[in-house]
Amino acid sequence: MTQKMGRADLHMHTRASDGLATVQQLLGYVTQHRPHLDVIAITDHDTLEASLWAYEHRANYPFDIVPGLEVSSRAGHVLALWVTTLIPKNLSLSETVQAIHEAGGLAILAHPFHLEMDIVRANALRFWHAPHLLREAQVDAIETHNSGGVLPFTRLAARLWAERVGLPQVGNSDAHTLGAIGSGQTRFPGRSADDLRQAILQGSTQPEGSTWPLRDMIDYALFMREYHQVVQYGQV
Repeated sequence: MTQKMGRADLHMHTRASDGLATVQQLLGYVTQHRPHLDVIAITDHDTLEASLWAYEHRANYPFDIVPGLEVSSRAGHVLALWVTTLIPKNLSLSETVQAIHEAGGLAILAHPFHLEMDIVRANALRFWHAPHLLREAQVDAIETHNSGGVLPFTRLAARLWAERVGLPQVGNSDAHTLGAIGSGQTRFPGRSADDLRQAILQGSTQPEGSTWPLRDMIDYALFMREYHQVVQYGQV
């Protein structure tokens, strides 16, 4: 009998960092509008506030919740999954991955070719020409589908790169708005968070998805413009 394939979205944001929704709104939305998702992770930038709230209340929701965050390393962003303690930012890639592993988690390199990000532009070619650096850092997987990418070739480049490096691949939405949740996802054998973790470690995951809906792209762009104006004029 063919094993059932689960679906996970392990990269999304709330108001705890730069998302538009509260953690409660996000969880309610997934419950009502994304019933196909078996596992999710809230991965705000350098904070566990919303993720831990969700994890502590996981029994109230019909899907598994993985605790985690998106860590700002000196080599780019790294998803720290299955962690409940804060991972320091501004460390090297190797130091970041080591800290995640010591916390009991998995380290996934996020959107490695989103060239609209300064830190990614600074490191993309270096890692492309020296793939051994990722293996030496003991990165567990690469996010090869990220629905928030503006340039479509970045996803293809990430997949080719992951195949070259020989690391497992995952797909996520990187949702900052509710409507974008589930636009990118990871297929895996099984249905639970434990099944998903085992699948990542075994390299049996499959990334898939599309881009954010246009409405969500616009909503997030307007939100970020307003946010930067507030920051610029010292109102936060």
